[in-house]
Amino acid sequence: MLDIQIKKKNSAILILNIFLIQLFTSVILYYLHLISNYFLIWSVVYYVLTFFCAIAQSGISDSFGRKKNLFTASLSVLLAGLYLGIMFFIDIKNIQFHSFLLKEFLGVFPICFFLGISGNAIPIARAGIADLKIHDFRTAMGWSTIAIGFGWIAAVLLGLILSFWKVLFTIIFLQLLILYIIKKKFIDSKDNIRKTSKDFKKIFNVISNSYKWFGSMFLTAGGSAAILAYLLSETTFYQIFSSNEIELQSLSIKIAGVLMAVGYALGVLIQWIMSFSDKKGIKYGIIISLISLFILFAFNNLYGKFDFFYFSLKNSITLKGFFEFFFAFGNGFFVPSLFSLMSKKLKVNHFGKLFGAIDSTDTLALGFSFFTFYLKNKLILFKNYNNFFSVFLFIISCIFYIIVIKKFSSYEKKS
Repeated sequence: MLDIQIKKKNSAILILNIFLIQLFTSVILYYLHLISNYFLIWSVVYYVLTFFCAIAQSGISDSFGRKKNLFTASLSVLLAGLYLGIMFFIDIKNIQFHSFLLKEFLGVFPICFFLGISGNAIPIARAGIADLKIHDFRTAMGWSTIAIGFGWIAAVLLGLILSFWKVLFTIIFLQLLILYIIKKKFIDSKDNIRKTSKDFKKIFNVISNSYKWFGSMFLTAGGSAAILAYLLSETTFYQIFSSNEIELQSLSIKIAGVLMAVGYALGVLIQWIMSFSDKKGIKYGIIISLISLFILFAFNNLYGKFDFFYFSLKNSITLKGFFEFFFAFGNGFFVPSLFSLMSKKLKVNHFGKLFGAIDSTDTLALGFSFFTFYLKNKLILFKNYNNFFSVFLFIISCIFYIIVIKKFSSYEKKS
């Protein structure tokens, strides 16, 4: 068994790794349009690959250890960034390919491959945190999610203040640093130290069993409710968060987006200070977020239509950021509590598959959010009802969260 100091050090390394992986991935996706005229298509390819491969790659880490698989996944993300730099350099030099489609395939598919197929480091890192079984596990899960949010924000900020090459060199240096730290400082727990297998049949069986496990989990009452609850609530969160970072470009709007990340972090911090059960964390969180979302919906659809909303109209961004802050604050309660509740009844050799499933669900939620933005820009009717759609999704997710609280059961199969 690892002592508590080593566990804390491992936890810090894993959370830092999650932050840097999200930073690196966000930068790559942020600049991908510079080398491709089919950014939308390649984004879909990336999301699809991540959705299907995160479960398998994380499942492999269950069988063959976290450290080697985490190092491999982090290295793949680094290679994706290096490849982006090479293709950007080729574009600058106007080096011609024999075929336009060949350029698209050779230029972008390897990036999607490195990120989506072999670069799923975040679920492996989260599984590594779960392995540690530290006292404040729910808080560690919360900090890992905060790291994702701030990694995304850091990518946006770097893009605003630095040129492409300076951003790329910065994140490459940071990624090399975390690879060194993983190699030299990270220690697998005794339960998770395994030799890498060269038996492809065994590897195939591990991958196959990972998908079977996900299927059996989804078919249980608690499992399907947990996945659907997380999918719908994350879709709502991404719709609101992304509206600040993508849809609108003013600095004040982006600050409102940063406030959401701060609100989420505060929700996690409150759970760290106060002691209550996972189920209560879910209850408190959905109540806070639901009330905030209703107020935000009313504000977005009513301000400026009546004289008494004049003050609200003049201060719309401030008030909007305030309501979104509390919506994210509630998410900081129920999301880590859900992760904690789902993992408590699992053995170490299933944590990778669990967080692979969570990461795949998160990717699907991001894809749904991206799709709704596309519809919002194309269809006037959908644009008018987009806010209502977000509220509707979250209400449905709350129903599933209630089912999770009442009927959650272990996903373990009897051997």
